[in-house]
Amino acid sequence: MKLKIANILKSIGRFYKDKLERPLTKVAMFLYVYLGVRWLVKKYQGLTERTRNRVTGLMFVSPWFVGLYMFGIRPFLNSIRMSLADQAQYIINTQTQTVEFVLKGWTFKHLTNLIKNQPGHIQTITSVFADVALVVPLVLVFSLVLALMLNQGVKGKGIFRVIFFIPVILLSGNLLSYFNQYNLLSVPAVANGLIARQINRFLPGQFTGLIIDAFEKIVLILWLSGVQTLIFLAGLQKRNQAIYEAAAIDGASMWDSFWKITLPSLQNLMIINVIYTVIIYANLSNNALIGLINQTLVDVRFGRSYSSVLAWVLFLIELVIIGAYTLVIKLSNRRYN
Repeated sequence: MKLKIANILKSIGRFYKDKLERPLTKVAMFLYVYLGVRWLVKKYQGLTERTRNRVTGLMFVSPWFVGLYMFGIRPFLNSIRMSLADQAQYIINTQTQTVEFVLKGWTFKHLTNLIKNQPGHIQTITSVFADVALVVPLVLVFSLVLALMLNQGVKGKGIFRVIFFIPVILLSGNLLSYFNQYNLLSVPAVANGLIARQINRFLPGQFTGLIIDAFEKIVLILWLSGVQTLIFLAGLQKRNQAIYEAAAIDGASMWDSFWKITLPSLQNLMIINVIYTVIIYANLSNNALIGLINQTLVDVRFGRSYSSVLAWVLFLIELVIIGAYTLVIKLSNRRYN
């Protein structure tokens, strides 16, 4: 069987070389010349290295821009319109006997209703903001520590990479809700108050809540650190060892090298991980604000416009947290630039 497959592949190869290679080459050269590809290549080669890198980056993200234009712009604008609509609902057109979605009026009453009349919803928003703001630095620190450990020449490094990436697959879909339902994301020592009692023995009570919140999410933080660990590991493996050797000759310790060389060199990767972590964590199915959005969507007291306002509030939370941590990272690394 293998011999027959090999003979078939050889026949295909000979047919391509004898019959197709030359005409296809001519067609490719014709297109290369007369479609302006050769002119673009010459222009690209004449650019400076910095400009070429920018053009290459734009080429890589261009599929995203195309997808955003085709599938994202219209829902984005519809969401803005819906959040400012006085009425947004499906109605039955008696003339055509069809169901139509109708938007009427322009108003800020849904945002005003949220701020003035819904203290429970405001409390949910503030708790989600604090939750996301707490989890992001914990995930970054944990993933950086894992990346530093894996970068020390550990045997079976590829297996560990797969293990850290498995939660990314398992957290997709509705599996997270089942894990949360059966308390598989909680730590028993936190649930029975053992850790809280031990912390109260050594620290003031105002710190206990913050530390307990971190311990309650330790399993989820571990699960959320897979992609970030791989990103940090890729950055660590591209370090210039000559810089560390020069620093060691000048008397720098490993601790000094970490703070003054390793950490500043990972600045851009930190920003990428901040963006990724905020977006992933803020949109998990166990997010209380997402649950509130789904609840108000079908509640006749609120409706789609109010739900759309809550969705924009969640979006603003993500922007504020990303901007704040990005600013902190840039300011902390300014002295090394």
